[in-house]
Amino acid sequence: MARDTSKSGKSETLTIRLDPKTRFILEYVSRLKGQTITTVVERAIVNSAAGDTVIDRELGGDLNWQDFWDVSEGVRFLKIVSRSEFFPTYEDERRLAFCKEHWPFFWATSQRRTFLNHYVDVLWPRIDEFVTIHDEQKADDYFAAGKAMQEALRKAKLKAPEWPIPEKPSQPSTSENKSTSKNSGPFSRDLDDDIPF
Repeated sequence: MARDTSKSGKSETLTIRLDPKTRFILEYVSRLKGQTITTVVERAIVNSAAGDTVIDRELGGDLNWQDFWDVSEGVRFLKIVSRSEFFPTYEDERRLAFCKEHWPFFWATSQRRTFLNHYVDVLWPRIDEFVTIHDEQKADDYFAAGKAMQEALRKAKLKAPEWPIPEKPSQPSTSENKSTSKNSGPFSRDLDDDIPF
């Protein structure tokens, strides 16, 4: 029984030119395996891609297509364009740089290891609009693109991240650290007090 694909994920049409011999081979494999031509092509692509890997720079070992795949188009894009092996274009790198600068809208932490898919899915269809806002308004309002993204997330009933990123309180200076150490207080002594001369 055929499966109803009307509610499944989007499929795309790919048109390729084949010479008669290659077309015959494709039909031969299709008949031999009892599969549609589309299934034969899809499985051949998956099998071929499984052997094509790139080095995992963080943990060592190899990564294949499955490590870059994600149901979120934006996440897939950001994973791929962050690697020079995939020859990102100038526009790709521009989008990536924007996302890195506005990381709270795309990743859980500044280390950028865990994506926030729910944010990415809302923002990604408008990513070029947000990049344009940043480029055109940064001289007057550097945080304008972030504010626009906050508004988009709020419209989607999501709690938007704080933007601009709140500054962390500055660390006390070394002299302040000494005065607040556990040895400080009315009964503490400086080591110099014990030197007789």
